[in-house]
Amino acid sequence: MRASRLARASATAIVLIAAALIAVTLPGNVGPVDAAPRSDAFDLSRYRPVNPDTYRSLSYANRGRHFFVSGTVRCQIGPQPNAAACRVKPRTASPGVIGVALPSESQGPYWVRRGSSYQLGPVSPFRTPTLKAGTRVTVANITCAAPKTGVVICRNWNRGFKVSRSAHTFRYPHGDRAHDRNPRVRR
Repeated sequence: MRASRLARASATAIVLIAAALIAVTLPGNVGPVDAAPRSDAFDLSRYRPVNPDTYRSLSYANRGRHFFVSGTVRCQIGPQPNAAACRVKPRTASPGVIGVALPSESQGPYWVRRGSSYQLGPVSPFRTPTLKAGTRVTVANITCAAPKTGVVICRNWNRGFKVSRSAHTFRYPHGDRAHDRNPRVRR
């Protein structure tokens, strides 16, 4: 009798553990609280893709970054996957800002401030090509697009930014705190 009770308890424990593991790994258990906010502004599929090699610096000093310009906004993709940054000072940014950075898929976007060690732009000479309006470039899990001249949208799978001289919008998962803020909505 004792062995059968022990066997039953062990079997029940194994079944409960297996059920818990299956429930955790099943897709579709992410609720709306954990999901990234949806926005048509960050749907870059409507823009025409371009060859990313045109935008890559071959200089060792630039560490494999890709650079482009749209109007007065100068941007880079890399050197790590999921990373992008732009040199721009939107009117809605806080004082001392010289650009915006998306350092990884788990943090950002952040403002780059004066005096920061963050590299914005090529170190060695590189003639930065223009990303024309209506096009997008994809490199290392980052897609950047120029909806119109002077406006740039960059995003990875769950974070992104839209910047121009006049405004900015940051995209990040709901409830996340590893980023800088969006501008307040004026009513």
